[in-house]
Amino acid sequence: MIILGLHGGITQLQHDPSATLLVDGRIVAACEEERFVRFKSALGHLPIRSINACLKIAGIDIRQVDHIAHIGVSYPDMADRIRQYLEYYFGYAPPIRLVHHQYAHLASAFFCSDFERAMCISCDGWGDEKSGAIAIGSDAGLEILDTFDKDQSLGQVYASITSFLGFSVNEDEYKVMGLAPYGSAGIDLSPIARPVPGGYAADSRFWTRALPAQSRYEPWYGDAMLDLLGAPRRHGESLTARHRDIAHAVQKTFESCLTSVVEDLHRRTGLDSLCLAGGCALNCSANLTLAQLPFIRHQFVQPAASDRGISLGAALLVAWELGERVARGLEHVYLGPMYDDDAILKTLRLTGVDFDEPADPIALAADLLAEGRIVGWFQGRSEFGPRALGNRSILANPGVPDMKDRINARVKFREEFRPFAPSVLAERADDLFDCPIEDGASPFMTMGQPVRADWRPRLPAVTHVNGTGRVQAVSRATNPRYHALIEAFDRRTGIPAVLNTSFNVRGEPIVETPLNALATFTASGLDALFIGPFMIRKPRQPGL
Repeated sequence: MIILGLHGGITQLQHDPSATLLVDGRIVAACEEERFVRFKSALGHLPIRSINACLKIAGIDIRQVDHIAHIGVSYPDMADRIRQYLEYYFGYAPPIRLVHHQYAHLASAFFCSDFERAMCISCDGWGDEKSGAIAIGSDAGLEILDTFDKDQSLGQVYASITSFLGFSVNEDEYKVMGLAPYGSAGIDLSPIARPVPGGYAADSRFWTRALPAQSRYEPWYGDAMLDLLGAPRRHGESLTARHRDIAHAVQKTFESCLTSVVEDLHRRTGLDSLCLAGGCALNCSANLTLAQLPFIRHQFVQPAASDRGISLGAALLVAWELGERVARGLEHVYLGPMYDDDAILKTLRLTGVDFDEPADPIALAADLLAEGRIVGWFQGRSEFGPRALGNRSILANPGVPDMKDRINARVKFREEFRPFAPSVLAERADDLFDCPIEDGASPFMTMGQPVRADWRPRLPAVTHVNGTGRVQAVSRATNPRYHALIEAFDRRTGIPAVLNTSFNVRGEPIVETPLNALATFTASGLDALFIGPFMIRKPRQPGL
């Protein structure tokens, strides 16, 4: 059975459109529209290019698809609108099955885990008129226990403060998370949201406006927020101690509310495994807090946890509903397009850049990293989700003290407080990082982990101000080329990890094609680009 999961584009505020293709219960392809249209979050876009990419990867035509899976059960016209646009763009619309937004998130988390039974939580802004759901996942599927109403949205709590601090909603929440450790306690956000027995209570007056926002660029907070916190930060205004304290407060409020939900769910179920999805599940600091709860032994966060992963969850849920045997577990998310050496070579010749084909590109890249150079790394199939995991990455030496500032200033062009993540050899992760769960470090960069005290001085560029790093454990089995690069770097430096950040600059999606990679390389302060078997290098600049 072939199932095509879709998400996005039906309204102008709908973000992160994507497509996922399941063949006989296995994930064959998953693609995000923003990578193709080059507009971050791809607001209001239909996943047309993502559909084409998935079909091309599988080598099939849309007429071979048995079912379309899509969220939107609360919208009476949803199926007709999907059918119309599929017929318009592809000339054919397979049968369409609608599922609930929150249940799709739950399915994406549980079915991609390898747990026999688990507590499952979806938590986001809202979808299908709900802001979250909790369930028990088992061999029998998902047993829905409760849902959270739209006016109790923890995602909206975080989004309203994101907007108040002058950042973009549904995009910059991770900036607030990164800023939070720089703040101090003292600001009380309990009027907005607070833990209560059995969960939490939130007050939607703080994010409700007399004229509701019709775009993410408008304010997403109400007059009640101004009464509580005073003047908001204007876009582009310098960050003050007060702003940092507000970020600290919303992070702690969010964590305490989510912790209360998990504690109550554990009391009800007695389970010690936890699955998370929904946009809130991308908060890697909160994920660490949950993992440190004494009763949590196993935790899985679906790596494309935000709405970009809805297409995956919808496809998995429909497959299960139709009695398909769904392949459990998620070994990797290298599920996007791949560009062979001929395609890369054609792009290099088209642009006229000087390039080499080194005899040992891994050794050369490791040499440059050891020297303190900043390298673009473009290999294999692109990743599904918001994290670059070694195929569309910018890499650097994590042991260079000023490397974080250098990359933020001359490569990423972003705020100086923003941290970078470590990619570590999976077999050495426990030596460098203190993972609180039995599963060990995630291969998907979904949880912050404390950097062990003896390694903090050796990893200054990937140790955040709170002493944690958002770890990616790299295995030889799932990404042998990236693993070999880190091994080569370890032999030169004694550090079995590299700094890894997404191959993009501020405000742009992660690069998808060879041409995207070349454009970003040329327009930024990268020193070298390894693209397939080829290498492009800029002349060394004095003082850099």
